[in-house]
Amino acid sequence: MYPTGLLHYLKHVLYLNYIGLLAISAYCNLFLCLLLGRLLMLELEGLTVVVDRVIYQPDMATPEDRPHCFAYFITIHNNSNKTVTIKGRKWVVDEASGKKTVVEGDGVVGLFPELKPCETFDYHSFHLFGGKWAVAKGSYIGIDDDGNTVVTRIPEFRMDVPIS
Repeated sequence: MYPTGLLHYLKHVLYLNYIGLLAISAYCNLFLCLLLGRLLMLELEGLTVVVDRVIYQPDMATPEDRPHCFAYFITIHNNSNKTVTIKGRKWVVDEASGKKTVVEGDGVVGLFPELKPCETFDYHSFHLFGGKWAVAKGSYIGIDDDGNTVVTRIPEFRMDVPIS
């Protein structure tokens, strides 16, 4: 027979070990999900992006520190055999000054376009910056109709401020 205090102590230690194992298990599951999610994010053949036009907009109202506005027009083409829903985007804009701006967010211009095979989605938006030029590139992340995470790259494009 064990003293009551010892039994209470052993129950407490076992309980803490059990809770600790649950926490470790949860962290391992999260890590595996993140790792596998990264590994399973593949470029879908036939899902492509075209930068249709880039236009300098000198008359737009802009903040003092980012006086240059460029509108860009993009078309996402789904020439795959899967339906794809665009869930997010990531842009990286490198400026002449060395400044790097990263923009990430849900959807595309507030939408989550669903593109069936052979469909396109086009939109326009803009970038603001302060130097003589900037280069933008990025990617769209989506989910195909099988639930797989897919990515397609936004081709790099340059925005040169005209010399006036």
